[in-house]
Amino acid sequence: MIERNNHGSGVLMLAETVCGYKRIYRQGGQPGWLTTSVSRPAALGRLEAGLVEQPERFQSRRLLGECRSFVRLPNGNSGARAGTYDDRVMAMAIALAVRAELLEGKRRC
Repeated sequence: MIERNNHGSGVLMLAETVCGYKRIYRQGGQPGWLTTSVSRPAALGRLEAGLVEQPERFQSRRLLGECRSFVRLPNGNSGARAGTYDDRVMAMAIALAVRAELLEGKRRC
């Protein structure tokens, strides 16, 4: 699953056209995941619930380290504390959101 925001569109193009990768997640008919002001909090909420309900599933020390520095920012948003990163947090949040979406689609069939 590739996020299509920012430079992700270039990664998607490379994966599809140059590498010929066929199994690319599509959201609304477009390749990749689009993080928006609606999808981001929903994905983070799913991650939060997963950490509470099944903490044993999260084995990455690096991910957990980033979770510890993921805070409410002065502007009201959430993200990495100054000088830290949230790439792993967002990758896991998006992965869990896509997984839930795909599992829900299977249940409807």
